[in-house]
This record gives sequence, structure tokens and C-alpha cells, in this order.
Amino acid sequence: MFNSNSSYNTSQLVRQQVIALNQSYPCPRCNCGVLETYGLTETLKCNGCSRSFVPLRNGRCLYPSNRMGFKIAPTYWWDGLHWHWAGTTATASQLAAIVCMFMIPLMALNGAFHYGHIWAERPEWLSPALLSAVVGLVTIQAIYFMCWDFDFVSRRRAAR
Repeated sequence: MFNSNSSYNTSQLVRQQVIALNQSYPCPRCNCGVLETYGLTETLKCNGCSRSFVPLRNGRCLYPSNRMGFKIAPTYWWDGLHWHWAGTTATASQLAAIVCMFMIPLMALNGAFHYGHIWAERPEWLSPALLSAVVGLVTIQAIYFMCWDFDFVSRRRAAR
């Protein structure tokens, strides 16, 4: 029966499997479509959201097949049951640019308040910490909209 003293290693239970082109998989992005081979190429195309993927790294990871430009797309790996997030397609220079785009408005705002003495007659509840949080949230949302690959973009292309 079940031995409670035996130890199970979870890394042995969940393993990366090779993504075979002769099989169909659920779509990792829309969760309602099915990835099937597309023509005579090595790409898998979703019949729901029309996204195209290609298995790379010896068939272990699934990458977007179209060039994203400055957009950042997620990559996935398959364990036999469902997809797992494997990272993004971001390069080191893209990540450095994102960090700079986030930090520069915050440093400028704090520098203006502390060293420039701008807006000295502001309301008492409007502290520099609150303004920094608001500017940080707006900045990260703008970065997200500029850089991340969205599902509604592919739906709009499919509707045309």
C-alpha cells in the first residue's frame, strides 16, 4: 500500500517533454483553441486565436513564430498535461530599456520635489511618496501596453 516514509521528488513528476509536430496541443495563450501543424512548415498554429508558434531548443520550448519587433512575448514548455511559463523573448537590452523607462520618471519627480522645491503649496495629503507611487503605476502600465504582446491584437487581426 502507500508508504508514508518514502519521499517523492516533484521534479521527477513534472518533466519537460518534446513538442512533437505530429500531435495537437491546447493553445497556451487563448486556452480554447488547439495548436495544429501549419502547412509543411515546423510551426503550430492555433485554430482559435490564429497565433503561430514554433518549437525551439530541441523541441522543448514553444516560441512565437512571427517577429515581434520590440514586443515581448511569453514562451512555454509542455509537461504532457498543460503548458508552463518558460520566460519571455526579451533581450538584455530590452530589459535594460524597460528598467530605465520605469526609473527615469520616478527620479525626475523625486528630484523636482526634493531639490527643485516645485509645487511647495501642494495639499498636505499629496505627498511625494503618493505621487511616486501613482507615477510608478502609470509608467509601468504604459510600458506594459507598449512592450507586451496582447491577445486582443490577434483577435483584431482575425476579425478583418
